[in-house]
Amino acid sequence: MLLVTVAIVFATSNEAVITLYLWPFDGMLTAPVWMIVMSSFIIGGLLSICLMWAQALSIRARLWNLQVKFNRLEAETTQQQSVVRNHRDEQANEVLTDNYAPTPNLKDQEAKTFLSEPLRNDHTFR
Repeated sequence: MLLVTVAIVFATSNEAVITLYLWPFDGMLTAPVWMIVMSSFIIGGLLSICLMWAQALSIRARLWNLQVKFNRLEAETTQQQSVVRNHRDEQANEVLTDNYAPTPNLKDQEAKTFLSEPLRNDHTFR
């Protein structure tokens, strides 16, 4: 800001006319010093704005690409976590059913008691 103020004071105090030769061309430009100085600052500012805008645009494009990659990786991670969680749940269910298997029904088994065995015809117990 200080530099702009100094440039404005310099330009308004010097009203001399100068001639600029445009080297690659055969033309020349005659203008007051203040107009050359002010136009130089304006052109330099506009050029800087364009360059900064282009740099910001490239940074933004890189950010968009990284955001897409991040979202894709996050979706893959979520999917893998759900697969692992389902597998873990299946294993837990298998352990639970193995540990707490229902007792077999007595109707399905042959009930063996001392009454169901045939009586011995052993005469030694008389």
